[in-house]
Amino acid sequence: MNLSLKNLYYVLCIISITRGFKIGFLIPINSTNISLPSFKTSGKAFLLAVSQTSASYEWRDSRCNDAEALNQFINLNTSHVDIIVGPVCQGAITFVEKMATLWKVPFLTWTPTDEALHTASKTTLISTFGTYQDLTKVLVTVLKYHRWNNIGIISSSDEIRQTFSRVMNSTFPRSSINIRREKVISSFTRGEIESAIYDLKGHIRVFILSFPEKYIDDFMKVAFDKGLTSSGQYIFIHLTFGAGLNHTSTQDDIFSSLLEVGPVSTTYSKFENDCKNFLKPSNLSVPLSNQIDDFSAYLYDAIDMFSHHNPVTISKNYSGYSGFIERFVDNKAIRKYHVTHFQHGSHQIVANITNLTDYRETIAVVWTGGQRPSDTPHCGFSGDHCTKEKDDKSAVIAGSCVGVILVLTICITVIILYRKFRFEKELMGMLWKVNQNEIKLRKKNGTATVVPAQVKGQIHPKKKLVRMETRNTLGFGSSVSLDRNLLYTPIGNYKGTVVAVKSIQRRSIRLTREVLRDLKTLRELQHDNLNPFVGASLEPNNSYILTRYCAKGSLQDILENDDIKLDWMFKMSFAIDLAKGMEFLHKSHLRSHGNLKSSNCVIDSRWVLKITDYGAITSQPEEPSAELGEHEFYNRMLWTAPELLRQHKQDTKGTQKGDVYSFGIIIQEILLRCTPYYFNNVSSSKEIINRVRKGEDPPYRPLIPDNSNIPDKAYNLMTSCWNENPDFRPDFSNIRKKLIDLNGGKKTNIMDNMIHMLEAYSNNLEALVSERTEELAREKQKTDVLLYQMLPPSVAEQLKRGESVLPETYEEVSIFFSDIVGFTTISSTSEPLEVVDLLNDLYTTFDEIIAKHDVYKVETIGDAYMVASGLPRRNGKRHSGEIANMALDLLSGITNFSIRHIPNDKLQLRIGLHMGPCAAGVVGLTMPRYCLFGDTVNMASRMESTGKALHIHTSAAMNTALEELKWGFMMMERGIIEVKGKGLQKTYWLIGKTGYNKPVPKTIRRLQAKYKKAVAEGRPASPTESHISAGDQSDSMYGSAFRKTSLAVRFIRALSTESIPGESRSMSELTVRDLNLSCDSMEDPTSPDRLSPVLWKPLKRVKKDNEKSSKSEKIENGAKNGSDGDSPKDRTRKYAFVIPKIEIT
Repeated sequence: MNLSLKNLYYVLCIISITRGFKIGFLIPINSTNISLPSFKTSGKAFLLAVSQTSASYEWRDSRCNDAEALNQFINLNTSHVDIIVGPVCQGAITFVEKMATLWKVPFLTWTPTDEALHTASKTTLISTFGTYQDLTKVLVTVLKYHRWNNIGIISSSDEIRQTFSRVMNSTFPRSSINIRREKVISSFTRGEIESAIYDLKGHIRVFILSFPEKYIDDFMKVAFDKGLTSSGQYIFIHLTFGAGLNHTSTQDDIFSSLLEVGPVSTTYSKFENDCKNFLKPSNLSVPLSNQIDDFSAYLYDAIDMFSHHNPVTISKNYSGYSGFIERFVDNKAIRKYHVTHFQHGSHQIVANITNLTDYRETIAVVWTGGQRPSDTPHCGFSGDHCTKEKDDKSAVIAGSCVGVILVLTICITVIILYRKFRFEKELMGMLWKVNQNEIKLRKKNGTATVVPAQVKGQIHPKKKLVRMETRNTLGFGSSVSLDRNLLYTPIGNYKGTVVAVKSIQRRSIRLTREVLRDLKTLRELQHDNLNPFVGASLEPNNSYILTRYCAKGSLQDILENDDIKLDWMFKMSFAIDLAKGMEFLHKSHLRSHGNLKSSNCVIDSRWVLKITDYGAITSQPEEPSAELGEHEFYNRMLWTAPELLRQHKQDTKGTQKGDVYSFGIIIQEILLRCTPYYFNNVSSSKEIINRVRKGEDPPYRPLIPDNSNIPDKAYNLMTSCWNENPDFRPDFSNIRKKLIDLNGGKKTNIMDNMIHMLEAYSNNLEALVSERTEELAREKQKTDVLLYQMLPPSVAEQLKRGESVLPETYEEVSIFFSDIVGFTTISSTSEPLEVVDLLNDLYTTFDEIIAKHDVYKVETIGDAYMVASGLPRRNGKRHSGEIANMALDLLSGITNFSIRHIPNDKLQLRIGLHMGPCAAGVVGLTMPRYCLFGDTVNMASRMESTGKALHIHTSAAMNTALEELKWGFMMMERGIIEVKGKGLQKTYWLIGKTGYNKPVPKTIRRLQAKYKKAVAEGRPASPTESHISAGDQSDSMYGSAFRKTSLAVRFIRALSTESIPGESRSMSELTVRDLNLSCDSMEDPTSPDRLSPVLWKPLKRVKKDNEKSSKSEKIENGAKNGSDGDSPKDRTRKYAFVIPKIEIT
């Protein structure tokens, strides 16, 4: 017995008193169907009704999917809701009703339902709308009242209207109502409406219109334009679901032939306004539409009915926004219906229908033309009812018919005999046979390989599961090789056509009549998705067949090529092509394939899939081969159906259901782009075959990952194809239809498929080119960085453009030279690799420092280091300051530098600076070098070689440039020294900079202290401590003479106090350089040059021009051009000062 409404009401009352009433609302958030309600269009009505009760609710999205609706119903039941409202889709209603009845959960729906659901035993379903069968009874009542027995139906394509059409087709014939024509409209464009009217108007006069109310105005306007409403011969009956009459047009002529049948409510407009003005709760994120659907009023009344009324009120005479309910029968509402007609300028109710069958006219209908239209013209639709009787010529007609039949019989017999004769002639003629001499095989660039199962730890590698061979091109007439593993078979030329050559591994083949017939059938089969059979050569020990060669390779090759991007359209195109080809093959004389797998599906140059290896010859069993390993043997069986695996001797032609199983495995390959059973993690292919043959429960099939994103329909189709029971597998006709539905209802053709494939392939190539271009740009950038480290960027750019680099003269540059004092000693006591590590660590430190300054590193030789500023990019007067700052930073950096293999020793860095004009250019073609030339380079080198360890030695020109720059550099005059090739030169120490706080060596700190003391005392600081030797007077005649005399006296004093043992030269050979060295040593007690007078060994005067120079002169000789050209005498004259010879006794 069904759950009664009274019992339901009492239960809900008790629940609401004890713990509160909770409604479970099951409806999709959006509806792709033009008539089905959704949360967006019905949400306001539901929330408005709930807001006027004390109930709470919980909403779940059913997505109009049967499985999802059932799942959400279970979730709602778990949430302990008291009543389920929804879903709206017919399939979902059926599933949820069964579960609700089983669990005894009240289930309320406000859309039409099927009568069978209400007659089921113990159902808990309650419909406040009614059933499709009740609506049909109302239409039958209207048609019978007006004696309209011949009708036509125009309906929309939505689920509710199509269900209603099926009920009408099954109900009307039982009431002697003939449906002469039926038309379905999907988009309701003017052209589609005109086409539907044109198809029906010549066969019917009464139109049953079953589509949403929003399209009725457009439809009637087209009917009016075609003259159907003004003639008075046609009548249109529209079944409305909405309780309001909202028409945009008010012309009598448009609606004069329209009768509308449905519930009518005078308060419907108030309901519409209430919904539009209702504000959704702030915690609801789903947007709600102000445009409510036709069923919103029914939803509101359903909530209101079971929330505010007692059992008696619920059972009968309920009036709401959706109309009037007379009573409930079997938990379904029996409604009162009205017939409305537009007359006298408004829509008026002309009849009421109670109890579904009681038609009562309230006012007379004003018919167009003054009388009610008939369902059939007086003379019939073809006019044959009014034709005059003609002479009876039945005898003549009968005789003629007999004669014609006799002639046709003779002709058909002759044709059959002729065709049989021609068939036998062609059968014995063996037109398929080819001459071996006409086939020119091409040499393969590779050989077939069998990949073992244990490659890289995988049972079935995603690449190269079966066999692969080399492929030259990917098609499109290009010689570019994108993948060398797509040549699926040996190829050759036959009569100017490229063919695929498949060898048949049998010693001999018996040409029975069946084999001959199959070969003839193979040659005649023509289909877009079957690879054409060219011919065969069946000679003993050398048998093979020829088919058209497809340039793209096999489907397996395409799926395993990661460079080819396959979107959903690609995959569906392949699947649909395969289904169409197999459907045609199953309907042909061959009946089945028998060896269907992805390697037997080839892709031509237009990206069309074609099936190959079908027919009697290809399906015959091959003889055992010693070269075929166990892995390869079982690999070939991965596509074989389990019922065929269990046969002791397999049918070589296979079965149609076995082909469907193979198709299911191929679908798995297409959707996942991997080999069969790739995600099963088994030990070998043999184990897979044994488990499939065994028939486990559940059956052993390929695993599909949860994150594969395969649509439910595709997954269901795939699993149905590999069903264990062959009878439950679909045929290829149904498979093709389901694939088209999966593809959005689009039926692909060759041209569209080719265009889409080419577009996708072009986009793929563009992406590859873009990716390769980016990689090339990155590699070029790396090359440029390396080149810029070897040469200046401006020079490197000229060389890259193939231009010759011209030497350039620079007016002012500053040059830095440095080397390591005692490096020879360190090298002699260290291993070669230790020396390399030392220099690498040192120059890495130097490179990090010079990167912070506007300088250019020229080169390094051994422990010598050369840097310049002001070239190749000019920087005005800043070059001297940049070099000086860098020199201070390098000197500071050397204080913290540690030698790896002798960490207790410290490097003694000697630095020299000079500025002046210079020339620069690139020398050499192999390993070109950017070299500097000029006297400035020579002088900078001399500043370094005549300097002291852990000091920065500068020339007078450098001192002047730094003073003019006014950057706060601290300079201390060293004095006058002799410079090779320059004679006597005044030089300076760079000892610091104002605000420079980085650590410096102790020698520099002592000089800084002396400098600051002298400045504090108001006197210049100099090694001689003489005021005359500094300032502007230092270059005067008196200052120069006094300084030189002072130096000579102090040197003589030193010599007179101690002897010089072992010295053989005369005192006349002592030079001013000796004096400078002596004085410098006495001034700085910590200087590494300071020695006891006894140990002094003054340097001999250089008398030979080819004397070896210091390490810094090595760089000078590589960087400068020319040598000193003046003799010692000339150099002496240049400075207008003759060094006096001092005789000492």
